[in-house]
Amino acid sequence: MHFRVTVCVVAMVALAGCSSSSGVYRWVPFMGNGKKKDSQTATAKVENSNPFGPITGPVYYGLEMRVKLIPEVIRLSDTRTLEVHLQLINRSKKGINLLFNDSRKYDFVLRDSNGKKLAQWSDDQPVNQTPGYVIINPSERAEFVGNVSTRDMVAGRTYTLEATVIGYDKMRQVIQLTPTGERAVAPPQRPAAVQRPTPAQ
Repeated sequence: MHFRVTVCVVAMVALAGCSSSSGVYRWVPFMGNGKKKDSQTATAKVENSNPFGPITGPVYYGLEMRVKLIPEVIRLSDTRTLEVHLQLINRSKKGINLLFNDSRKYDFVLRDSNGKKLAQWSDDQPVNQTPGYVIINPSERAEFVGNVSTRDMVAGRTYTLEATVIGYDKMRQVIQLTPTGERAVAPPQRPAAVQRPTPAQ
């Protein structure tokens, strides 16, 4: 009797050992799917707490483009140049590497309503022929800054400012500008009156 009980116990232990080692438990894959859903939920939470907020600009190659002007309201009476900021925010889950043939990485072009170029930031920038690159990690950004002259702008007219990433034709953003306030013009200076000596009497 004891022999039969011993054989049954040994058989059950052996069966349990084989089942666990051979993956007979069919519920294990379902546990895996459950973990996958948990990880997707965690990823969504990370995206919701992104320091850059929701996407507001066009996205190319996983990079969101944002263009910011300083000042935001252009008054020609007190604005000689526009400070333009181009931000590239990595909205993907992997690092993005941008390659460039030389030191030129970005550019800003100001045009009138007919498309005529009025100013281009790169026109007076030195060019180094050494290839370059920019690496942007997930949830990080690269920011490029340049100044564009407002010399040829007239208050009340509409202009376009085009921001581009050199070598990546799709990566361009165009915004419209309408400056206000006429440029202050200094009054012409009158020549100083020449004092002539009075003749002695």
